[in-house]
Amino acid sequence: MPRRVWRWVVAGWVAVVLAGGAYTLYLDDSTSPTPEPRRWERAPSPSDVPVPCPTTRTGEAAPTAHSCTHWQRS
Repeated sequence: MPRRVWRWVVAGWVAVVLAGGAYTLYLDDSTSPTPEPRRWERAPSPSDVPVPCPTTRTGEAAPTAHSCTHWQRS
């Protein structure tokens, strides 16, 4: 290939690399402060005390409530 064609190829490659780098820096928001979570992202944290299993009588667990302890969101 003639030398002039190679110059255009190299110039085009440099332009593409510079444009890609500029676009990458434009999209990089790691230095900007993080925004507040949206309303649907702000889930309340679970409570510290688990909700006990349902009982049939005082102090006894129901027969179908085996391993039913779970945390309820506050």
